[in-house]
Amino acid sequence: MANPTIHVVLCAPSKPKDAPSFSGFCQKLEVFLRYSGISYEHREVYPYHGPKKKVPFAEISHDGKTVVVPDSHFIIGYLVENKLVNDPDDLAELTPEQRAESRAFQAYVEETLYSAIIYERWLINFWVTRQDTFGNLPWVLQYFMGWYFLRRVKSALWAAGMGRHSWEEVQTLQKEVIDALEVKLRKHKYFHGDGTPSRIDLTVYGFMANILTCKGNPYFTDMILKSAVLSSFVKEMTTALFPEYKDLLKEVEGNM
Repeated sequence: MANPTIHVVLCAPSKPKDAPSFSGFCQKLEVFLRYSGISYEHREVYPYHGPKKKVPFAEISHDGKTVVVPDSHFIIGYLVENKLVNDPDDLAELTPEQRAESRAFQAYVEETLYSAIIYERWLINFWVTRQDTFGNLPWVLQYFMGWYFLRRVKSALWAAGMGRHSWEEVQTLQKEVIDALEVKLRKHKYFHGDGTPSRIDLTVYGFMANILTCKGNPYFTDMILKSAVLSSFVKEMTTALFPEYKDLLKEVEGNM
């Protein structure tokens, strides 16, 4: 049971009502918070407000103090290490080998897959992504913010190496991730069995929910929806944790 004296403010950009965040890492963190049963709320911020000039970051109140922690990985680590929440890996009774495999898969999803997803959104489907991200702003601000983020994304992807690939090569990387996820989830409900989800399940679900929400990822969305294994996984996790995501549920149920 969650400790009522602990409260988390999830600082992130605005998100659609009753739908996943447009940021994969913000959605990953919210999935963890929802699963943990901890008290939390959203606060709308811009990336430059954060200690590391990126989102998410969190204000964690406990034991009479409030601590600001940046980065979804370190926020989750702080909550677990300070015993503010139960570690899903402990609840799932993972072995050291399973934890190591989970960590490797997490890096694969957060580094390779997410870079490929950002490539598809901003370099292939820029106009759709700009509307998705900044459609609520006046036209002039849409133009400026879209141009500003496109430049930053291009620079970051090039520095990371993903931006040097062709679109066909990026599609290959996305397909390899889909194949690996299907192998892990084909025989069991979750990554490491049929009992309870562990951290890697929460992470993968967070990114899948994010991808299915963004119109700028038609290629990867199509692969998820054509996979009975992955569609079932998304449906299971959404029903359990975010039943208010009705549009997401309709999308995956309509392809099962």
